[in-house]
Amino acid sequence: MPIASSRVVLKVLKFVRAALCLAAFLAPARGATLELLSLNDLISKSTTIVQAQVAGSSASFTGNVIYTHYKVSVMAQWKGPAQSAIDVMVPGGAANGMRQTCPGVPQLVTGQQYVLFLWTSNQGRTYTMGFTQGVFNLQGASGNMTAVQMPATETILTPGTGQVAKSQSIGMPLQQLISAISAGGTT
Repeated sequence: MPIASSRVVLKVLKFVRAALCLAAFLAPARGATLELLSLNDLISKSTTIVQAQVAGSSASFTGNVIYTHYKVSVMAQWKGPAQSAIDVMVPGGAANGMRQTCPGVPQLVTGQQYVLFLWTSNQGRTYTMGFTQGVFNLQGASGNMTAVQMPATETILTPGTGQVAKSQSIGMPLQQLISAISAGGTT
């Protein structure tokens, strides 16, 4: 190879390497930053609030994003149109031999009961409010259950200030949570 040609190839390789480094630097970082939602916010902003049991899950692509679809059986409903089952979507999962992850999304367990604060988009897709903030695990015997909010794993900001908030889970007897929901969130 002539010397002039090898210099051109080296310049092209340097340019490509620099372009790739710049592209990697400018690419957006994937992560979740959410606004802290109070119990009143969860109640008032949700389109649907249910007590449900996870019947199963699957994952599939919606566009170029993988979503895990949790099929939940509704046991009690306090807000939204009456439904016996709901498809709750969370970003991330494994489909077609590929895996995508999204920090802060709830991981629901088949057979587990939850109180779910949900919102439905204009496209008819249903999601949890504020990722884990809208998911309360139900624990204890059926007559004496406690609802405990899933611990937040994502960065949460205080409304109005933009300061990082220290997430504190909400926990209370299920009947107290039902009373707050029935009152419309004026606790």
